[in-house]
Amino acid sequence: MINTRISDLAQLSVIRKLGEQVKKEVNKLYTTLELEVDGIFRNMLLLKKKKYAATTVAEAKDGALIFNREEKGIDLVRRDWCVQSKDTGRFVLDQLLNADQEKELSISKILDHLEDLARRMRSNELPLHKYVITKGLSKHPNDYPDGKALPHVHVAKMMLKANRNLTVGDHIPYVITSPLEGEETSTKASKSSTERARHPDEIERSAGVLKPDIEWYLTQQILPPISRLCEPMEGLSAGLIAARLGLDSTKYAMRTAFTNDDLNEDNLVSYVPEAFKTDEDRFQDAQKLMLTCSACGVTSEFPGILYATKGEGITLLGGYRCTNPSCHRPQYWGENSPYECMARIMNSVTTLVHQQQQEYYKCLIKCDDPACGLETRQLSVNGAVCLNRGCSGRMSSVFKERKLQNQLKYLECLFDSDHVCQQLAAKEVYGGKDELMKYVSTVDREISKELYKVAKEYVDECAYNWISPSFWHSMFGSIKAKQ
Repeated sequence: MINTRISDLAQLSVIRKLGEQVKKEVNKLYTTLELEVDGIFRNMLLLKKKKYAATTVAEAKDGALIFNREEKGIDLVRRDWCVQSKDTGRFVLDQLLNADQEKELSISKILDHLEDLARRMRSNELPLHKYVITKGLSKHPNDYPDGKALPHVHVAKMMLKANRNLTVGDHIPYVITSPLEGEETSTKASKSSTERARHPDEIERSAGVLKPDIEWYLTQQILPPISRLCEPMEGLSAGLIAARLGLDSTKYAMRTAFTNDDLNEDNLVSYVPEAFKTDEDRFQDAQKLMLTCSACGVTSEFPGILYATKGEGITLLGGYRCTNPSCHRPQYWGENSPYECMARIMNSVTTLVHQQQQEYYKCLIKCDDPACGLETRQLSVNGAVCLNRGCSGRMSSVFKERKLQNQLKYLECLFDSDHVCQQLAAKEVYGGKDELMKYVSTVDREISKELYKVAKEYVDECAYNWISPSFWHSMFGSIKAKQ
């Protein structure tokens, strides 16, 4: 995909010429590969690699522009979602891909639509076919080893009992129904969503006894795909969408640090090494070091040994003073001497590290399905499978090794004089590194040196920094043996 940075539709011929030029140049380089121009996108919603939706534009013979939509890999093209879920997804895409509409208006229309949809669903205003999910049989229903966890297999077995003929490849429609009266309170009679799956014909014959489980559809069929579509849009979080659907917004709040902590093939495409990031980006999820001034009693974040304030102009200040502008004795955070200040900060660093280590050693794991959210220390014999019956989520550590390492590195960087000055110098506003070092007094440098030693010891003790020698032996030991 090539971004021409041309948005004027009148220059469609220029865009096509650029595409042909790129195709020609690339085809010169390869003999077994030949490129063709597949199409021209007016705008595009790129979720992940191979997952996108775009508005295509083409020119008819009479010169009129023809607009279509191309969808690849997103939830709308899969069979896992009910009819209403796909309808809502298409409405959301219409708003997101509307190039003639302001972003704020698109967000407002999406949220209003979701709020109205939740109201209509809870008022039973939607027809039954909107709740139907259809999945195909890849084998005979009795040949599924995990049939109890698959709703369409459960319905297919019920159809076989009713003497209905089924063959491999048949598509089974089903609707998840609400628990019957008494099932919600009786633990013996309670059933999972899979066991509550019914054929639409059976629901119609029940004369209102069987009804779609509205809350299940909102949490499992509406919220997840819509949240994924809106994820790149600033101002549309899963928590806000859940609130408009009448769900618990705190339960569905985005957990970025929890869900995106591990590297995978999707975010490796745009991966930036930690050392090349600014401290603001690198340590945005770290627990900040907080200090309480002995003079004014205000608790503030320790800004580092040197930081900039933006008022009428840019002012550089040392970090060993209270950041409260109205403090009457800000130097050394209200302490009588720099060494008393150093001792207080050292105690705060030690306390913060111990708190983070305790969180790590709790070994809590949590289900990544927001509708489940199970948090436990119990491990499944099946690996990362969620312990809740009927849940298809995966269990993952709440506090990972990478998060602890990032926390320790944050504390180390706070007191590293060279690193702090280098970060400020990179902004090309405050001067060079050597010039910035002049703003750090001799006493402040001595304090920073001692605090840096303490923070560095914690970093060095963390096993995340080290690769076991056995790894190198297993990788390259055989090469040495052959030589």
